[in-house]
Amino acid sequence: MRIGIFITARLGSTRLAKKHLLMVKGKPIIFYLIERIKTEFEKEINNGDVSIVITTSEENENREFENLRCLGIDVFYGCKNNIPLRHYQAAIEHKIDAIISVDGDDILCSPKAIREVYKAFSNGSKYIKTFNLPFGMNCSGYTTQFLSLSLEGHFNDILETGWGRIFDEKELVNISIPFEFQGDFLRLTLDYEEDFHFFKAIIEKCNEDIIAMSDEEIIKTVIENELFKINEIVTRQYWENFRRVQNQEMASQIKEN
Repeated sequence: MRIGIFITARLGSTRLAKKHLLMVKGKPIIFYLIERIKTEFEKEINNGDVSIVITTSEENENREFENLRCLGIDVFYGCKNNIPLRHYQAAIEHKIDAIISVDGDDILCSPKAIREVYKAFSNGSKYIKTFNLPFGMNCSGYTTQFLSLSLEGHFNDILETGWGRIFDEKELVNISIPFEFQGDFLRLTLDYEEDFHFFKAIIEKCNEDIIAMSDEEIIKTVIENELFKINEIVTRQYWENFRRVQNQEMASQIKEN
């Protein structure tokens, strides 16, 4: 089984332009996400069992991701407003049997969680989510066949926010990742300028060790140094925006149907 770790990202954000390429310690911030995944899956990548692909959309501005190919990853350009369809297109082109979905905004997504989804595919699971980690560290996965079936009737939908709603929850396998630190004040996703300064502070505090650090070590650093205060003011704004966009997409879908 060939697994694709799909990092979903675009450079057209209106709140934080070209956010994935903002520089931290001389490297684009998405570099740290890529390198953490590569470190965890070095053997599988070298064997050809795992591929890392940035799945982006077809706008010209996203061509700047080409500069990341030197990191040993692929870049796929697909559907603009339908992320699961974009994943399906990428899976077909790259001959991928199952997809591990990582949001490109989740700069410190857990390699441990990604590994657990990878192992679940070996046990025959079709649709998987991890939970119990701080927001921005969990991930999900689905087989290409399950994705294809889930997309039936949704090829023309706008599916950018909360698009997991098209999946049959009866097939879902939830994987709890044991984790000591809990709290709604922990939000590790790159959406606003404050979020960028939050991630920048973590990476500068940990230096190159960030590549191999465990989830627990990272969050311990965040808590002990009170780095969560850097972006706590935009957490409510994030969720308000998320719900607003999701409601707009669902209303548009109902209107078209």
